[in-house]
Amino acid sequence: MKTETRRGRPRKFDEDVTLDQVMQVFWRNGYAATSLDQIAEATGLNRPSLYAAFGSKKDMYLNVISRFADRMHVYLAEAGQQTAGANPRLKAILIAAIDLYTGQTDLTDAPYGCLAISTLQTESPRDSEFKEALTVVIARMDKGFASLIRHETKGSMTEQEICTAAQHLALILHGLSIRARAGETPNVLKRLAESAVDKIIPFSNGN
Repeated sequence: MKTETRRGRPRKFDEDVTLDQVMQVFWRNGYAATSLDQIAEATGLNRPSLYAAFGSKKDMYLNVISRFADRMHVYLAEAGQQTAGANPRLKAILIAAIDLYTGQTDLTDAPYGCLAISTLQTESPRDSEFKEALTVVIARMDKGFASLIRHETKGSMTEQEICTAAQHLALILHGLSIRARAGETPNVLKRLAESAVDKIIPFSNGN
């Protein structure tokens, strides 16, 4: 009787949990300074298992960046849904981002800033795939902010004004990330964020 050939052992670990463990290593050290030994130690997996599940170190990093962007998008969208009006919603989103950047969420317990902004920008000049990944992250920020502003301001701003305001808000996020990683306190960052939103989208422009 012919028996079925097994295609290998089923994996005995949760890939999402493992990716989040890998994420912390890259987030802490950056791409270049992270070794496979550090990843193996953090995940409890040997190199062959890591390669089989996620590919090369570069593959792992790009996978982690994508996962981080997805998780951050959901987290910030949920924060923005807790209130109404462009100005209050944008403030809620930036405050939630600051909590993330300063290690006060389940994504990380350390003040590492934004994973993408903190680590990708140092690698992107030397690698086209890293540059593309950073471009996607930035474009996603711009698009998310623009969509919210467009919805909440209900025609009171031109499309050019909406896009410019969205880009300014993304720039604010980038700056908050850098300051968080440098050790700025959450209270100071939140004050700066709220002040920036009042200047970019005052109540008169969006409820």
